[in-house]
Amino acid sequence: MKRTNKKGGAAIVAVLIVIMLVAVGSAALVVTGRYTIQASKVADAVVKVNSKPEESSSEEVSEVDDLSSVVEEPVSNYPVKSANYQDINIKGMTANSAILVDADTNEIVAGYNYEKKVYPASLTKMLTLLVAAENIQDMDATYKFTSDDIDPLIEDNASRAGFEAGETVTMKDLLYSAILVSGADGTTGLANAVAGSEEKFVELMNAKIQELGLTGTKFVNASGLHNKNHYSTAQDIAVITKAAMDNETCREVLTATKYTTSKTKQHKDGIELTSIVAHRIEGYYVDCDGDGEADDGISIEGGKTGFTDEAKYTLSTILDDNGHTYICVTTKSKDELKSVEDQIAIYEKYLGGKASDNKDKDSKTDTDTSSVSEVED
Repeated sequence: MKRTNKKGGAAIVAVLIVIMLVAVGSAALVVTGRYTIQASKVADAVVKVNSKPEESSSEEVSEVDDLSSVVEEPVSNYPVKSANYQDINIKGMTANSAILVDADTNEIVAGYNYEKKVYPASLTKMLTLLVAAENIQDMDATYKFTSDDIDPLIEDNASRAGFEAGETVTMKDLLYSAILVSGADGTTGLANAVAGSEEKFVELMNAKIQELGLTGTKFVNASGLHNKNHYSTAQDIAVITKAAMDNETCREVLTATKYTTSKTKQHKDGIELTSIVAHRIEGYYVDCDGDGEADDGISIEGGKTGFTDEAKYTLSTILDDNGHTYICVTTKSKDELKSVEDQIAIYEKYLGGKASDNKDKDSKTDTDTSSVSEVED
């Protein structure tokens, strides 16, 4: 029979006691939060996932990769059909797609082909406005135009507010010029000021499109000049319009009728800008009850026009109905007057009235375009 090694047994007992003490200490550290520092490192790595990575262990990277599967998808901002939704059916309407949205409830009141891909033309500039407004901290900051900015726009016969090479203007000037007179010089200045180039700015625009959850839109420039890979839908434009109207700065610009740019050496009195939308709707009114007169409390507050040879006439308007906001988008209308008349007919019929010819017979029927001869919309 072997003799028991009492010293060896005592050593084993001692080791077990030490292990138990270490385990208890570790538990205490976890309870007090001492080990939460590793979780913090992982969180920081997730935040920096799109930036240049700092030195880190492969273990940390694998933890981030595991977390990537739980990143939330963009929330859809698409409106849903209202309980009383109607297909748009108006005799004589020339638009190839249209949508009327209750902006307060985010519901589609009426529509037709609104998921059809179309060329938006200068309706693009509403997203340019929104992205710029969200990234500009100082509206009084300035931008100086160069010949490289202006010359290509002249060659493309793009719509311009009239800024010149060497002219220094404010961010606010650029915002209003891009929308009120659809100035591609305004969008060029905004793109360069915000992102350093139009290409980089377009990346921000498409990132915003993804953020809004839009699946029918892709932009390749900030102005809306024609490109076969630059497209949207009436529904997507309505979402963009609503997002812009939800931004205080954008709302002020989209609903303005006039604005004068800063005084410069090139323009000592500034440039007086008049809203193309306000000019287009002059003499029109909304008559939902069919009594031949403008309805009380209902008016088109603003919006954006668009035109290229390929897109024809596009239009997005914002209507106020006694404090309730509606957005109407139409694309590829026959001409600039029909683009307005298409929308008036939609408002009248689907806001509860009868579509009718409501043109003010005493007002002019031919739009004077002499002051906006280069305007592409």
